[in-house]
Amino acid sequence: MSWKNELPDELWRKILEIGIKASNFTFKDLCCVSICSRRLHRLSNEDLLWSHLISVDFPNQTSSSSSAKSLYKIRFEREKERKLWAHKRAVLRKESQVSEHLRKLREIEGRLREERNKLNSALLELSNLHKV
Repeated sequence: MSWKNELPDELWRKILEIGIKASNFTFKDLCCVSICSRRLHRLSNEDLLWSHLISVDFPNQTSSSSSAKSLYKIRFEREKERKLWAHKRAVLRKESQVSEHLRKLREIEGRLREERNKLNSALLELSNLHKV
């Protein structure tokens, strides 16, 4: 008999609960634990553990009547989607800023060419005056 089987479910439940409450366990950790054995899979699917994770990871959101694990999954996916869209907006803002800076740079280069042409014309005129 292995040491995993010697501990009663209550102790395993408490170990998992303490890990989550201490913010040492993430949802990834709980999922990893669940693949270790059938027993840990069963224990890690309990609503109490997922309710604790919800309160840690999504503290400002209200509860629902569905299972805590499925609720966590829904909220996680929403948060992931929100972060993705926020990232896309930030990228678009930066691209817009880069585009605006490139436009200004082209404008400055155009004015620089004009000034260079004026300078060359003035030098040519000065050279012609000097010859006379």
